[in-house]
Amino acid sequence: MQSRLRQTLPLTLALPLFVAVAIFVVAVGTTQLGVRLLQSNSESALRDQAAVFLDALAGNIAAETSDTPAAVERQLEASLTYRTALLEEAMAARWTDASGTTQTMVLGEAHRSLLATALDDAANLGAGETVFSAFPDRGLLLVLRTYAMDDRVLFLAATFDTTPVKETADTASGVALGIDFLVAIIAAIAVYVITRRALAPLDTFINRLADQDALTTALASWRQGDELRQLEAALALRERSEAERMKLLEQMAQQERDALLARMAAGIAHEVRNPLAGLKNGVSTLKRYGDRPDVREQTLDLLEKGLDSIGRVVDVTLSTYRRRSGTSRLFARDIRDLDLLIQPEARRFGVQLEWVLDEAVAIDVDGDALRQILINLLLNAVRASPAKGKVTVTLAQDVRENTVSIEIQDEGQGMPPEMVAAIISGQLEAIPAERGIGIWVIANLVEQIGASLSIRSEDGAGTMVRITLAAPTAPAATNG
Repeated sequence: MQSRLRQTLPLTLALPLFVAVAIFVVAVGTTQLGVRLLQSNSESALRDQAAVFLDALAGNIAAETSDTPAAVERQLEASLTYRTALLEEAMAARWTDASGTTQTMVLGEAHRSLLATALDDAANLGAGETVFSAFPDRGLLLVLRTYAMDDRVLFLAATFDTTPVKETADTASGVALGIDFLVAIIAAIAVYVITRRALAPLDTFINRLADQDALTTALASWRQGDELRQLEAALALRERSEAERMKLLEQMAQQERDALLARMAAGIAHEVRNPLAGLKNGVSTLKRYGDRPDVREQTLDLLEKGLDSIGRVVDVTLSTYRRRSGTSRLFARDIRDLDLLIQPEARRFGVQLEWVLDEAVAIDVDGDALRQILINLLLNAVRASPAKGKVTVTLAQDVRENTVSIEIQDEGQGMPPEMVAAIISGQLEAIPAERGIGIWVIANLVEQIGASLSIRSEDGAGTMVRITLAAPTAPAATNG
């Protein structure tokens, strides 16, 4: 029953109901047992009092049995007239007089047959015997006792009203039942209040998990059943919601990546166009003056440098945007190559890029992810900096901490404290949507490469973003 209730009712209702039923059953069992014991004791006391009453009556009647039956009748009538708390209803006596005749005296027409039958059944009893006969349907107790009188036996019988005893027991039973019911209600209310207070944090947690969004509204049945079932349903809803959210963020991140590629395309085209123009001029020069050794040698040198420049742009672009698996070792020159991609945007905003890189430092990391992180941070820093401002990129190693750090410092207005707190705590929902995707991409990639992210921002003094990674365990090879 409890398991079925748990599946259909919340714990705040099922538990008080179960406790109330349990207390009521136990209380009824114990109180009713007590009532029955009380009734049994009352009936036993009634029997004892009836026996004492008959003993006292026998002493008065014994002296009259040698006289006429009328004398015995007067004694019986007197006992019925001055009734005791026993509420005797009828009396009967049987004895043998001096002439040897058996005399029977019965007072009380309503119970005459009962008394006569009892006297007949007791004919063979000896002196000093007692017989109790209960008649619950009639509310009577019949008591018969025998007494020795010389060589004769006196039989006395009387019926007593047991209705008060039964009424007292019934009243006690009803009062006890009412008290049991009241105690069960009080216990249920107390358990309900305690359970509600105890489960209030769980209920709040369930609501926060479910988040009451459109998915929750569509699946309103999640609130059915007890708290554990609701928690399971809320967790399932949260998992679905998180899965959809991650899928949406991945799509938006891809859109951000594509938009970044589109913005970078113009800069890359500009970087390639300049060497191409020089190459075309060189080809034209060779056509016109190729027979002159000095011109030919100088022109070929220019052509080689132009092709090298184009090759560097292509290599950097491919290494940044074509994902590879595994960890590679990057050096200062690999980070310095990002200047080719960021410089067009920096020139457009009138911002100077300064690279302070320790050439002896190496990093073992997912190079593709780190390049994408740095490009995002550098573009954000360039856009945040004022015209003629400066963005500084620093690569250094902390030998004592055995870490390598990359810092990007701009001279912009700084980030709002709530945004810094949201990025550091991972609560990216607090960031405006137009700024959140790029930051989400950075935070997600930083976590993927096993790095840590710290931000120091001052109003009007710019922002410093530091990416910290573990230093390589093996010594770095020369990068010359």
